[in-house]
Amino acid sequence: MVGKTRTLFEAVRGELPLARVLVPERAAMQAIPTHPAYIHSREAIVVWLDDLDEYLQDVQKLTTTWLAHMRTAHPGPTVVVATLRREAYDRLEGGRGELTKDLRTLLSQAIRIQLESTCDDKIEHGQAINGYPDLDLNRYRGLGYGLGEVLAGAPALLDRYNRSGPQSQLRAVIEVAVDWRRVGRRDPIPEPVLIDLAARRARDSYPSGGLDIPAITLAVHAARTPVEATARIAALQTIWFSDSECGYKAFDYLVAADDGQHGSRLRPIPETFWEAACENADPGILVAIGTTAYLRGYHDRGIRILGKAADAGSIQAAYNLAAMHYERDESIEAEKWWRLVANIGNANAMVALGALLDDRGDLDEAEQWWRRGAGDGSTIAMYLLGELLDERGDFDEAETWWRRAADDGNTNSMIVLALRLKRRGDLDEAETWWRRGAEAGDTKAMTGLGVLLEERGDLDEAEAWWRQAADVGNTDAMTGLGVLCERRGDLDEAETWWRRGADAGDTDCMNALGVLCERRGDLDEAETWCRQAADVGNTDAMTSLGVLLDNRGDLDKAEAWYRRAADEGNARAMCLLGELLDDRNDVDEAEKWLLRAANHGDAPAMVLVGRLLQDAGHDGDAETWWRRGAEKGYTAAMYLLGGLLEKRNNLDEAERWWHRAADKGNSWAMTALGEMHKNHGNPCEAEVWYRRAANEGDTWAMLALGDLLTNSGDLNEAESWYRRAANDGNVDGLIALGDLFNEQGDLDEAESWYRRASEAQNQ
Repeated sequence: MVGKTRTLFEAVRGELPLARVLVPERAAMQAIPTHPAYIHSREAIVVWLDDLDEYLQDVQKLTTTWLAHMRTAHPGPTVVVATLRREAYDRLEGGRGELTKDLRTLLSQAIRIQLESTCDDKIEHGQAINGYPDLDLNRYRGLGYGLGEVLAGAPALLDRYNRSGPQSQLRAVIEVAVDWRRVGRRDPIPEPVLIDLAARRARDSYPSGGLDIPAITLAVHAARTPVEATARIAALQTIWFSDSECGYKAFDYLVAADDGQHGSRLRPIPETFWEAACENADPGILVAIGTTAYLRGYHDRGIRILGKAADAGSIQAAYNLAAMHYERDESIEAEKWWRLVANIGNANAMVALGALLDDRGDLDEAEQWWRRGAGDGSTIAMYLLGELLDERGDFDEAETWWRRAADDGNTNSMIVLALRLKRRGDLDEAETWWRRGAEAGDTKAMTGLGVLLEERGDLDEAEAWWRQAADVGNTDAMTGLGVLCERRGDLDEAETWWRRGADAGDTDCMNALGVLCERRGDLDEAETWCRQAADVGNTDAMTSLGVLLDNRGDLDKAEAWYRRAADEGNARAMCLLGELLDDRNDVDEAEKWLLRAANHGDAPAMVLVGRLLQDAGHDGDAETWWRRGAEKGYTAAMYLLGGLLEKRNNLDEAERWWHRAADKGNSWAMTALGEMHKNHGNPCEAEVWYRRAANEGDTWAMLALGDLLTNSGDLNEAESWYRRAANDGNVDGLIALGDLFNEQGDLDEAESWYRRASEAQNQ
């Protein structure tokens, strides 16, 4: 319909028509999870936060902990919905410092729905024309307006605003009301204040006009009157305080336009207006203005305004001041303000002060503050205290604090608990914590839960969680989704996810995309992505780049990248470096790197080390490495271990390992099982295994199957398998065909195949 608020309302009414709607006072946010009307209701409740940025800067602000308490305190379903202008979202999410850290975490857990104009979509535009044939939407579309903007009267409002010149009283009135919101004033601007500030701005633009209060008053009345009768929306929304006093809020669309949206140019906020907006403001309003100034890039001004609020006793101002100084590497000032707030019992300041002390190595005092914060119920303090205790080896107490924090809704603690439980094999409880974190909206928990589900074969649910996390920007989930899509052969979708992750800067996605490009023969793009990830330290990408260079014969550069990755601890790079050195007959160094790779858990290296040891006559040591590789699930190790056991006549265990490898698709193991059954006089069972291996493309199995069929008299099918082996380049297949035709008396055909075999052997 019209605008983000109405759109959200219609969506909620469609999905939850019987829900109660709770619109909280900003100053009472933290009281809701303990309010009797909330905790005793079993109805579905929608918590409605219009203009979300207004709920993010108060002392009682929206936090992830508050969301967790809301979920657990209410026995019925709770859905929290919000609206936010795109410019405000970009400003909050784009900050990278301490001041916006919690906001970024909060936004990352939200399901974001970005609204676009109907003029951007041909189908929506066509539906809008059918629904509103009298609005001349094609003309508006050419001007960049869709249905929502037209119904809101935005074209006429913006046109009148833009056409009013810089000396216009109307423009001065609208600009002042717009800037009142842009500097962080959430309250309506009182009419006397609007008239006074607009008169001053008009005078500054046209000094000879003086303070023309009557003209400004008329402009205020014009601005609050709808431009188009159908829209019923004016540049200024009127809010009555009493029968005789009112204030105004500027229309969202005009605020967004002056912030550079809707194709408009960003209009700077006049320097003098910041101070004007602070006149007679209470400390809470000063906090909002100072914080807004800082987030808009007016750092010095923001610190000055917050200083006034802090001097007036605002705890939030002092906390924000500390965060701003910390972002500016002014740690002495940051520590001063955080100590002040922490000493009067603010748990958030205790957490931040502890982090500052931890950064400079003062772990004992950091621990003291985190213990105080944890004792006061701060789940962040509990989590950080657990991290500190874990690093110094006090694992039991660390887990105790993580459990307390996780029970109170801290998703970071849920994630570290899940990881610890998984490492010690308690997969059920690990899943419980990952699931709780995922259901709370934490994308890292969604990703971890997806990994656990994928490892146990529950691919559909794993994919569902990864999609949910990837849709809101989690690049680890994009990596996992790409792998799932690749496995099922959907390379186009795999590429889509990896490109999204790579474009977002994720080096694992860059590497995966590079490997995919290499597989399809696009070597230049493959090298570009692998090199980009390798240059910033991704060792898997270094290894992939080494493989690219190795395959093109540039062995010196390949070796250099293998060495860089191997020196950083990448086991696969160690193995590939060992293979490259072994090919150069540098046996001693090759063995050194292969052993390092094997000791780092690389199963292919375990196989190669085993082969080196077997070649040296150390079958027992070879068996040790092959067992380790087999127990890691590497089928080549299972196959070789089976061969070693068969040589020792330990046939039962050999068969078990070959069965395990064959069940995972290893064609060598299938062929070995066929040989075993043939040697034991079970030609039918042998044929089954030979066929499985042959259908996997194993040419030796094709030959064995051909021999078995020849002995049973099925010469036509035998010839078919010999031909398949020969066509795949197996010289023995050529010879087998020659033998087959020779035995049938077709000497010319036999001679032809023997000649081809001879030529192939000479080559």
